[in-house]
Formats: sequence, structure tokens, C-alpha cells
Amino acid sequence: MGSAAADTEGGGGAEAAEATAAAVATCACCGIGEECTARYVARVAAQFGGAWVCGLCAEAIKDEAARRGVGLEDAARAHAEFVGSAATARAGHAAQVAQALLQLLKRLLAAAVLPRAAPAAHDLDM
Repeated sequence: MGSAAADTEGGGGAEAAEATAAAVATCACCGIGEECTARYVARVAAQFGGAWVCGLCAEAIKDEAARRGVGLEDAARAHAEFVGSAATARAGHAAQVAQALLQLLKRLLAAAVLPRAAPAAHDLDM
């Protein structure tokens, strides 16, 4: 098992530098980006059916696989569906809040535009 330092000493400097260069990888489940080396991304992707997943999703997938007694690919699919449904629920809630605020604003604007009734004669006596 060689390290990056051992690779550099053995003459594989360009390969070692490329393997340790960091790039941002995006999680296939939740969409979070993490700075990772190409070697790490390849290792994680190989473990999860070709898709790179962040550390949090990886742990959730492993837990799902253990609880259901299924393989990592099936657990990854189930986790991705869960994350997608949770995102849709959040988006639905945000849309409901925005719609309620829009209705409130319309009511306030309509009330401000309506002509006000002339004051009654008894209101003018002071």
C-alpha cells in the first residue's frame, strides 16, 4: 500500500500530483459539493455503483442497507428517493408560504386602493 509521498519518490510525481489535486465533487443524492481528490472520488463512486456520494449520505446508505438487508445500490436508490421527496416537500411548503404572502399583499393593496367613505357629520364636530 503506497502513499502519495512514496509515489513521488518512485518517479511518479505527475501521477501523484494528479491523484492528490483536489476538485469539487457533487453528491448524487443531496447535491452538496465537497472538495476531494480524484482518487477518493473514484474509490467512493466504485463503492456506491458509480455515483459519488458525500460522507453523510454514504453513512445513511450504509445504515439503510443494514436495516433493510439489501445491497448498497438498492439502499442508495431508496436514500435518493427519500432525499428527493424531502426536497419536494420543502419546496411545496415554501410555495405555500409564498402564496399566502401574495394573497395577504393583494388584500392589503386592495384595501389601500378602495375609496374611503366621507366622514359622517357627527365625526366632524369636536
